[in-house]
Amino acid sequence: TVLMEIPRQLMIWDLDAVRNEFIKKELLPTPISGKVARRAALLSSYLALLRNDFISPADDQTLQSQVSIAKALPSYEDYKSFHPVLASVEKLKSLLGAHSPTFTELLLLQQSLNNEYDSLIATSEKFAALVSREDYISCRLATQSRAFQIPGIIPEPEISIAEHEYYSRETGIDFRNDGVVSIEVGNDWMNSHVNNNVKVGGYDAVKRIGQAWATKDIQPGNELINNYGRFDDYVLFGQYGFVPADGTGTTVATVAAYHYIGDTLPDIGAMMPYLQYDYGYSECIGEESASFKLKELKARYLQQIAIDPSRWTLRLPPRVSSDVTPSSTTILPEEYSVPSFGSEVYGYLETHALSISLPCRLITLTEKDLTNAEDFLMQDIVTLEDATSSPLDTPRLKLEDLEVSPAWMVRTIHCLLLMANRQKQMYDPIDNKIQEITTLIQAGKTNTLEFNSAQVVAGEVQSQEALESWALDVLQSVYQSNVEGVSPDENIVRSEPCRHSQS
Repeated sequence: TVLMEIPRQLMIWDLDAVRNEFIKKELLPTPISGKVARRAALLSSYLALLRNDFISPADDQTLQSQVSIAKALPSYEDYKSFHPVLASVEKLKSLLGAHSPTFTELLLLQQSLNNEYDSLIATSEKFAALVSREDYISCRLATQSRAFQIPGIIPEPEISIAEHEYYSRETGIDFRNDGVVSIEVGNDWMNSHVNNNVKVGGYDAVKRIGQAWATKDIQPGNELINNYGRFDDYVLFGQYGFVPADGTGTTVATVAAYHYIGDTLPDIGAMMPYLQYDYGYSECIGEESASFKLKELKARYLQQIAIDPSRWTLRLPPRVSSDVTPSSTTILPEEYSVPSFGSEVYGYLETHALSISLPCRLITLTEKDLTNAEDFLMQDIVTLEDATSSPLDTPRLKLEDLEVSPAWMVRTIHCLLLMANRQKQMYDPIDNKIQEITTLIQAGKTNTLEFNSAQVVAGEVQSQEALESWALDVLQSVYQSNVEGVSPDENIVRSEPCRHSQS
């Protein structure tokens, strides 16, 4: 059932942005990496110019409509009241903690949006004079949280072949085949849930209308709910400024307990704390030890994979699985309780937890596990250092495909347990966070930065607890069953770090 039809003149496309003569002349040369970011930056710049009355609509009804739409978008002050991207670093640190993966993600997003603006004003002094940083960032947040992708082929009546070829050449954007990014009045206010009752983003090229339609029966008084896509909670928080309080979003667990997964490789010394337990060795490894060179290679290897999230971070399934569409995304039910994982998460971890075991496999490696271990690691290190791909997305490595002995695997699981526990210990206990959420609900502060931050942190703590519990259960099972091939001299683990290795 079609719920809404939006005429083309009430839509602002990124195609409209690049057609604007000012943007075409002043901003198209701006070096912004990534097609998605480039499209968003150009559309955001256009919105800011419309809102600041630089683009005069004169007698053009479409431009008049676009100016009205741009002026109706949330202001910088509106976003500042709830959106984490506009919160200060100190505020985010107090709400999330510097150890939180979400905190790191928000800092990267803040830096990315500010870098976009810096690139734009470096390219065009005129743009710098017309649009402030606050103007741009607010429009950029509107674009990332309110714009829709109209996918598929945009027909020739909307863009000629010659125009398409020009923009494809000058901007790298293939409008005819990749569709457009669209701000649509009326469709952009819907919140998101995985069990949506509305779908948005269709476009009838003949009638020149955008469409939204119901995907199921909607009861009178129920909220119209879209689905922005399956994103982790920390992504939803950074992109849209909210997380689903009912636990239907996905959370992550991490074993990056001693470093931040940023966008530049850390110093090699930052990776040494991972090696301070000297797994598998009866004596701690100092500089005079024959095994010290292998330890240095481990640190170098860890450095090369340090900012690839897939090596350290595991996406967990939703804490609550449901196919029921809520009546509201903003009003909590009276019987609300903070969601938590059920026992099914352990079945998921049984098949997925080892996907982030590479760091611990490396950390717990000894010469007994692998002949010519130094040469073997060096081959992977060379692969990593010579890779043409970004260190954010490292290539497949030989250590991943190596068959692991039972003793080595036990040490690996013990390392996963230790890292999961250490990360968990950096948070307040989950009961404290649940009490904080309850207090905010009682105070009527459910749609606030504080409430959503508390929800994010609760999910992170529960994810660390789940990974820790799984690893502990595996180890208990191994020790109780006396698994063959796990001898005491190969399974040396320490509860305290070696003193000379502490950082």
